[in-house]
Amino acid sequence: MVKLAIDRILDTLSSCILCVDGNLSLSYVNSSAEILFDNSASTLLGKDFKQLFSQVEANTITDKLPRLANQRQAMTEHDATITLANGRAFNADYTIYPLDDTDGSDNILIEIRPLDRQAQYLRDEVSHLQKQASQFVARGMAHEIRNPLAGIRGAAQLLEREIKATSLKEYTDVIISEVDRLQTLISNMLGPNTIINKKPVNILEILEHIRSLLLAAGPDQLVIHRDYDPSIPEMQADKDQLIQAFLNIAQNAVQALGENGEITFKTRVGRQITIGQTKHALVIQVDIIDNGSGISAALSDTLFLPMVTDKPQGSGLGLPIAQEIVSGHGGIISAESSISGTTFSTILPLEIS
Repeated sequence: MVKLAIDRILDTLSSCILCVDGNLSLSYVNSSAEILFDNSASTLLGKDFKQLFSQVEANTITDKLPRLANQRQAMTEHDATITLANGRAFNADYTIYPLDDTDGSDNILIEIRPLDRQAQYLRDEVSHLQKQASQFVARGMAHEIRNPLAGIRGAAQLLEREIKATSLKEYTDVIISEVDRLQTLISNMLGPNTIINKKPVNILEILEHIRSLLLAAGPDQLVIHRDYDPSIPEMQADKDQLIQAFLNIAQNAVQALGENGEITFKTRVGRQITIGQTKHALVIQVDIIDNGSGISAALSDTLFLPMVTDKPQGSGLGLPIAQEIVSGHGGIISAESSISGTTFSTILPLEIS
């Protein structure tokens, strides 16, 4: 019971906690470490500690650990650059603690505290607030435009009734059809107006539904990989709205692909994550990753604003609507892009059903 309680306490920490034995093989990892190294505890346990980090880039943590283990010394380093085996680099504070075990074992505790993760969430939140303000202005303009359009359509219908010549009615038909098109566009700009109806939903079922839709309607060569955490519990959310949000993001990914396009749906659980002013013990992170050519630098800061797109057939409304839905669920969307592809990361509070 005591060990179970300690494990639960360590799993609530945002710091990554690892323990290695005298051979520097991993003997314990907490949940935050599983997320950082993107592997389950069962996969990590028994691995050589050094295998978690790049063998090309220098890492002081792997250089100093053997020496400190031999000397049984503790140390802390601040703002160290750490590069993982997958090439991902980040800054962190880390501390190495030799443990005084009565059984004579040479266990060492390592605590890694990434510095960039929460800072990135903060930057995303500030950017999100700015985009919300822009969307508010756009929605206000859309409301103001909607009423004159209704008047134009009504006047065109009255004029059509008075016109006798069939050839002239073609002009009123054009006016009415174009007004209808603009009305549809404005309705899309205004986004979903329905109340969020939260019920227990399974995020993996939502993603599988979207995967089926994309494979049915997308190009024949489209490949969609799954990288799911099957242990994610049901959450309280509006299933239909989340389907719309993730479908918009996924369709954006499909449009960015080349001939040999691949997309990955990835889910993970995050712990002790702050969104806005609220700290959540558990969150779901859904990554939709494509291997397209990336987002142009000119669009990177305005990606979630209405009518912004670099796609010939795009409306520029899919991502803003997705963001509004996710925001309504207390979450946030961010994008990270390079010439080798784009990752849209959605963070949603895990409200257990």
